Amino acid sequence: MDEKLVREVILSFREVSKKTHQFLSEEADKKNITSTQLMALSALKREPHLTLGELAERLKLSKSTTSGIVDRLVKAGFLMRSRVELNRRALNLELTELGEQKASETYDLFFERLSPILSIGKEELMSMLNTHRKIIELLERGIK
Repeated sequence: MDEKLVREVILSFREVSKKTHQFLSEEADKKNITSTQLMALSALKREPHLTLGELAERLKLSKSTTSGIVDRLVKAGFLMRSRVELNRRALNLELTELGEQKASETYDLFFERLSPILSIGKEELMSMLNTHRKIIELLERGIK
């Protein structure tokens, strides 16, 4: 096994993740919101009316952690909670106008900072994404 190559690949993923998270945090800080709260708002902007469990799944967080994030977003006026008609135990989450605005303005700045990635070229980026999917699939198979 080429341990050095595996280490370099993993460290490369980590470095890209760190840098993008740094950019996201910086843009979120400018708008007085945490990066995790911003990711929650963004998920709900893309997929309105998620339940708490669905949001937790999208964010790759526990339901209890996500519940705390939602509580703070509701208190700040960025989210509304309502009961789901067919399942009274489930909560439906929806962005308020203020939440929609916060998500849009902050994420636009974040993606603007990431736009230089596009200079790599669509074909190469698509190839990289395909490789990432294969790696994730292989690792998930190994875990189970």
